[in-house]
Amino acid sequence: MAQPDASTLRRWQYQTFALLWGAYASYYLCRLNFAVAQPLILKEFPDWTAAQVGMIPSVYAAIYAIGQFLNGQVGERLGGRRLMTIAMILIVSANLGFSLATSYPMMLALWGLNGLAQSAGWSLVVKTITNWTRTERRGLVVGLISTCYQVGNVLAWLLAGVLCESMGWRAAFSVPAMILAPVAVAFWFGLRDGPEEVGLGTIRDDLPATTSAPSGTHVAPVVARSSWEILRLTLTNRMLWVLGVAFFCANGVRYAFMNWAVTYMNDFHGRSIKGSAFTAVALPLIGAVGAVSAGWFSDRLFGGRRAPVCAISLYALALVCGGFLFVPKGQWVEATAMLGLAGFLIYGPDMLMSGAATADVDPAATAAATGFTMALGAAGSIFSGAGVGWLRDQAPRWIADSAGSWPSFLPMTQWTVIFALLAALSLVPATLMAGLWNARPKGR
Repeated sequence: MAQPDASTLRRWQYQTFALLWGAYASYYLCRLNFAVAQPLILKEFPDWTAAQVGMIPSVYAAIYAIGQFLNGQVGERLGGRRLMTIAMILIVSANLGFSLATSYPMMLALWGLNGLAQSAGWSLVVKTITNWTRTERRGLVVGLISTCYQVGNVLAWLLAGVLCESMGWRAAFSVPAMILAPVAVAFWFGLRDGPEEVGLGTIRDDLPATTSAPSGTHVAPVVARSSWEILRLTLTNRMLWVLGVAFFCANGVRYAFMNWAVTYMNDFHGRSIKGSAFTAVALPLIGAVGAVSAGWFSDRLFGGRRAPVCAISLYALALVCGGFLFVPKGQWVEATAMLGLAGFLIYGPDMLMSGAATADVDPAATAAATGFTMALGAAGSIFSGAGVGWLRDQAPRWIADSAGSWPSFLPMTQWTVIFALLAALSLVPATLMAGLWNARPKGR
């Protein structure tokens, strides 16, 4: 097969990267707005407990988990362009509806619909970008494109913080929906699922071929698998199960920070909603640096092995979560620095476990493998909503009951209980990933 024109290929790679990055960053505008609006929703509906309001993102997470698995399978057939465009239309509808909702059941239903639509996202981003990338650069490229959800996190919190402060919490849902709508139009007209669709041939070098191809040539595309074969191979892959269980725990920690960081800064350190949102962005902002660094380290220092970077980062994250126990009340500058450090250590493993590593495990069914791992991760994030809310409700009673035996070196606050649990939870995926220390991608 003739080599594609280098400039044409590069243009399509940049265009694909930009459209995927912009689309998934925009998903987050319509996802993390709830975390910022949450304290104001509690104030508008004082009869609702923190656990009840926390149930809204937990319902989202439960449906998101199911949707990740299903959409990973469907995405192998429909491709990212079609499925993500449909998803963006549903996300716009769910957020506009939420901005008008006045009842608890309606909020649950609409945020559940949002979760279903949002689940048709990351697995398709990973599948599409790996179709345009060779194996030796996968860690870095997936790390770079993963900055879309860290920057999206930052923009979501900043935008929602400003909107909540100036126009009320309902605007934090309607305005992002109106931003996402034109993004969906550009995405539909500008994206292609792979270089084959524009006559450039296959770029990936880790798909099965009938003969070995020298470096720089195109590998023959793999014969399409049936849906049942993809499902069977996904569910019987031992490494995917290890990745999925590790991601289950790690995502519980990440989403606990994402869903409650603004509330923590507002409740414990006395910041305004806008001020809390502006300081909490240290988590995803520095997390973006962590994701790119983790991708580069896994490619260059560890020869394509993702597990060592994940294990080291997650063990360090457990120490940082424990460090939050000693941040004094009202010391928001110190708390912001700790959030940034936590973000650096969270987002690298998050990107590797849900992106580069899943593409490494099953190159010919990347969307299905990523969707499976993301489904287990999303199930883990269910805890971060209602679970953390329940801990926050119950912790004062537990502290009062154990006042005589409470360790003198620990502050007696509800956040102490939460951060201690997050520290313990971080150790589980760290240990699991250490068990995959020597696993390498098929192309290397």
